[in-house]
Amino acid sequence: MHHPFPAHARRVSNGLRVSLMVVFAVALSACGGGGDGAGGQQGQQGQQQQPPMPVDVHTVIPHSVDIMSEYPGRVRGRRTVEVRARVEGILEKRFYNEGEIVNEGDMLFTIDPRPFQAVVNQRKAELSSAKASLNQAQRNWGRVRRLYDVDAVSEAERDDSLSQLETARASVQQAEANLDAAQIDLGYTKVKAPLTGVTSLRDVDEGALVSNGTQLTTITQLDPVQVLFALPEDDAIARNKAMAAMGAQSTSERTREATIILPNGDEFPAKGVVDFTQSTINPETGTVQLRAVVENTNNGLMPGRYVRARIRLDTRHNAVVVPNVAVSDGEQQTQVFIVGDDGKAKAVKVKLGPSVEEGRLVESGLSGGEQVIVSGLGQLKPGAAVKVKSDQGNESAGGKNEAGADGNNAQQEPVGESASAESQPSDKAVAGVEGRALRLSPREPLQQIDKPRSHTRTRPTYRTDDAYAANVGRGS
Repeated sequence: MHHPFPAHARRVSNGLRVSLMVVFAVALSACGGGGDGAGGQQGQQGQQQQPPMPVDVHTVIPHSVDIMSEYPGRVRGRRTVEVRARVEGILEKRFYNEGEIVNEGDMLFTIDPRPFQAVVNQRKAELSSAKASLNQAQRNWGRVRRLYDVDAVSEAERDDSLSQLETARASVQQAEANLDAAQIDLGYTKVKAPLTGVTSLRDVDEGALVSNGTQLTTITQLDPVQVLFALPEDDAIARNKAMAAMGAQSTSERTREATIILPNGDEFPAKGVVDFTQSTINPETGTVQLRAVVENTNNGLMPGRYVRARIRLDTRHNAVVVPNVAVSDGEQQTQVFIVGDDGKAKAVKVKLGPSVEEGRLVESGLSGGEQVIVSGLGQLKPGAAVKVKSDQGNESAGGKNEAGADGNNAQQEPVGESASAESQPSDKAVAGVEGRALRLSPREPLQQIDKPRSHTRTRPTYRTDDAYAANVGRGS
């Protein structure tokens, strides 16, 4: 078939298509060249030549450390007294407001005292009568004794007079005791606070008849208070061993000190003192009961409140402690990374002990003096070259060097983007695409070619060719 366009025009179109195919073939070969051959070797050499990773370290220095632990507990008043009536009668008046703090000796209630006052008066009269009888018996005894000395009366009369005197003395003592009992009952009509504390709701209203033993209210002492908590069996044994080793079970204030932790996590200002440790283990719970006494001047600890008690279980000397961030899980082992003598990261298997304030206690694996790595553990592998950061400034400098060593792409790409933003589409767009395609990394195969600006730059070249091909199509 005869083509309407001349032969040289067809040769230009075919040559342009061949050039574009060569460009894409070079780009695809650059993307896949990292697997084998020279490209793979260059990638391995680049990986081996990576600079050391900057890391932060913690130098292990053996020292004495306290092993502390926290246990849940409840606050209760040191003394809780149930105020009860001691006599029977009508409750006349209440002198306090429910829920307020009363001082020891303050008047709480009064019970109708009139019946008891009458009994007291009666007992006083009986005492007076007994004393009068005693005086009469003493006078009779005086006369009979003088008559007996002159043989004026018999011995039987003398003995009767002496018995009357002794009986009169016993009657006086009995009357005095009855008066004391009546006065005690009269005193019970005034109910006073037995201790300083906070009162509960009233149990009996005014005007009610109360009897001996009727509960009127409850008073709870708020200063000091007690905190009851329990230790597991193993912790209790460890604590007893530590106290025995120190040889100061009753004099070591640090051993018996307790820090009270409030529900919001704050520490209570006053420290507690453990004043009681149960000598037996509860077979049902497997715990040992402890009690701490805490000064509660501002009434910050209310009885019944949930708190935590922190106490010292033991003190380790020459202990090795590492920060918590340094501990990681390796291949079926707990490990830390240290900086070896060759400047490379080395994984060391460790056996961890209890938690302490500075981190975790290391039972075995470290002896002291090691530089434990505490940063970048997610990217760190055994044998990797590391560089210890001397200060924050070096850390920033190292980050810049590391970014610069990643390749020329990070430095050249912003320049290329700036240039493309300022430049206008031209006939040299195809050459620009070839240069960027040759700089592609294996992980981003056609990222630069797929950008909209690449199509924009090459569109003028393709527009002429497409128009030419369209004309050819219409001609055919």
